[in-house]
Amino acid sequence: MTYPHQPDHITLVITHGVRRDKLTEYESWLEKLMADAASFTGYQSVKILRPVHGETIYTVLVRFDNIDNLYQWIQSGQRESREKTLANLLNGQEYIELRTQA
Repeated sequence: MTYPHQPDHITLVITHGVRRDKLTEYESWLEKLMADAASFTGYQSVKILRPVHGETIYTVLVRFDNIDNLYQWIQSGQRESREKTLANLLNGQEYIELRTQA
């Protein structure tokens, strides 16, 4: 569906606090997530902001061309499957936010 005044992309901003002993597994999880997202209509890019200075906070920016295509990926069985394996890798919960300016 086309919406008036829709931006040319929408970004899902995901923030994860990863357990120190699970960093390698999390990196592998990210690779699979990126491959999954790239297979969906409207996918534009994934950018990963990795932790610095000994921190374990990752920010993942997943960009799609519109909100409908983004939701197709968010609500997909592939993403649901990835989410099930995520809990063991994190210190807390996943934080997500939708942005049109990111």
